[in-house]
Amino acid sequence: MTSTVPAAGALSDPSVLDALLRPRSVAMIGASRSPTALGGRPLGFMVKYGFPGKIYPINGSAPEVQGLPAYASIKDVPGPVDLALVMVRAESVVQVLQDCVTAGVRVAVVMSSGFGEGTGAGAGILDGVAPEVATSGMRILGPNCEGLASLPADAPLTFSPVLDIDASGTRLRPGNIAILSQSGGLGFAVAQWGAEVGLGFSYIISTGNEFDLDSLELAGHLVDSPDTDIVIMLVEGFRDPAEFVRVSERFRKAAKHLVVAKLGRTEPGIRAAYAHTLHVAGDAAEYTRLFGSCGVLEAEDEEELIDVVQALAKTRRLGARELAVGGRIGIATTSGGAGVGLADACAARGLLIPQLSGPVQELLKRHMPTFGSPVNPVDLTAQLTAGGTIVPALHVLAASGEVDAVALVTSLSSAGRLERDKDALADFVSRFDRPLFVFSYTKPAPSCIAILQELGVPWYTSATRAARGLSALFQER
Repeated sequence: MTSTVPAAGALSDPSVLDALLRPRSVAMIGASRSPTALGGRPLGFMVKYGFPGKIYPINGSAPEVQGLPAYASIKDVPGPVDLALVMVRAESVVQVLQDCVTAGVRVAVVMSSGFGEGTGAGAGILDGVAPEVATSGMRILGPNCEGLASLPADAPLTFSPVLDIDASGTRLRPGNIAILSQSGGLGFAVAQWGAEVGLGFSYIISTGNEFDLDSLELAGHLVDSPDTDIVIMLVEGFRDPAEFVRVSERFRKAAKHLVVAKLGRTEPGIRAAYAHTLHVAGDAAEYTRLFGSCGVLEAEDEEELIDVVQALAKTRRLGARELAVGGRIGIATTSGGAGVGLADACAARGLLIPQLSGPVQELLKRHMPTFGSPVNPVDLTAQLTAGGTIVPALHVLAASGEVDAVALVTSLSSAGRLERDKDALADFVSRFDRPLFVFSYTKPAPSCIAILQELGVPWYTSATRAARGLSALFQER
């Protein structure tokens, strides 16, 4: 897909993208009076999140929309508009964009569909307005996107149910992770699953067909953003893979993380990607080589994204010296079988489970029954779940100099299971520079999840997922 609007990386005025990420005023063109309609949800979400700026509903047939004064056209709005959310039929979008240019809008987010995706109807509709938009300096996100959510600005500019506080019962936590996704549904879904394990987000942006702004230009902007340290990209294809190389190098120099999931890896997936957003998915193996050559982590699916990002977000960045010797995992477990499972999963990903030296084993023996095993995995046995404490053994492992990360394997199914060790674990996390991972081989009780979230440690409910997270720490270069 081509257009005459600025190409990725051509942005000369960063404040234009600041208007996208932190708008002070928003016009909602095509805003519905019904808060449950797709065109009405963003307005209701903005009110619920307490957006502090100006909101201007645009509706040609109603003087009021959901309790706010409405205007017949963007040209009638009395004040400046940073961002216009466009929610009208495809055939009306060109005129709306021309009106936005006239009104001095900084960024237009076109959620409307019907621009060549699917059966191809509407292809080329926007071509005629591209020169006018480019001359004006206004930028376009979309079309055919699900909008965005800016947590720093309290601006859920989307119809995604993930941002519906009433329906979901939760509000996304602010944090340092941004999501850029050509699929709106998947992008917001990753945010929802991430919130389940305690991740917090700065921005969730769906880019859709990428007529103008694309995920690479946005990633290049976010690498300089002080409120974003990790960027997740869910992509079907890039316009310019060479630009990805440049952007990834900027992430490396800024000591920030870039994690990518590539969609459209098979013939039917490639076909579906083009029908979805008009992206040419390209050769999956070439993309994998591209990511690998740039030292960028690639996740196979949304689940692995969460596993990897949880590890990166909740542990300090490992330095070059540690990476040179890294990948040695010390496992302390209250279940011999679960410890074996994690050892297998880690080894399958190239991690090392070293047998501990004699002196370290002697120290560990002091903190386990005589029928335990100190070799690594360190089997503390189920005896410790009946009143003992697991933390001293963790101290021995972390202080040994023989492992680079410590994994605690235990059952957290009982409410209050972590209560007695909570303070000791918090002290461990603050004292040692070796990351602590937790794998509960039973479904963790809500009270245990709350403590894990408070401790800020990565936690997993399968050996495979725990190994994914651990391996992510030692794959980045």
